[in-house]
Amino acid sequence: MSDEPSEAPVLDWSAVTSVGNEAEATFIVGFLESRGIPARIVDKSFTQNPVPNDEDLASVEVAVPAGRLEEAAAALEKRESDFAASAEGEPTLMTDEGPAEIDPTDDESK
Repeated sequence: MSDEPSEAPVLDWSAVTSVGNEAEATFIVGFLESRGIPARIVDKSFTQNPVPNDEDLASVEVAVPAGRLEEAAAALEKRESDFAASAEGEPTLMTDEGPAEIDPTDDESK
């Protein structure tokens, strides 16, 4: 048995989505990780004045292992379609699991 530490396998990461800022990327990473999909933020933003018109220089990507790319994309698509299907003004709360019904007459703050 060797005393040298075994190296963890190197994962091949692929971008699943691109967003405008690190805060939004953090939410998406948390969403994916809550589904057991490893994710990380790849900041590709570039700060310059004046701001360039190149989107590749002003984006933050969320990357997942290449083998989980389709699963992650499907989870994000379902999240997006659930949000788009929710009616504005309805007494619902959008959660990571989709819309959740809330009772507007239930006042637990008393």
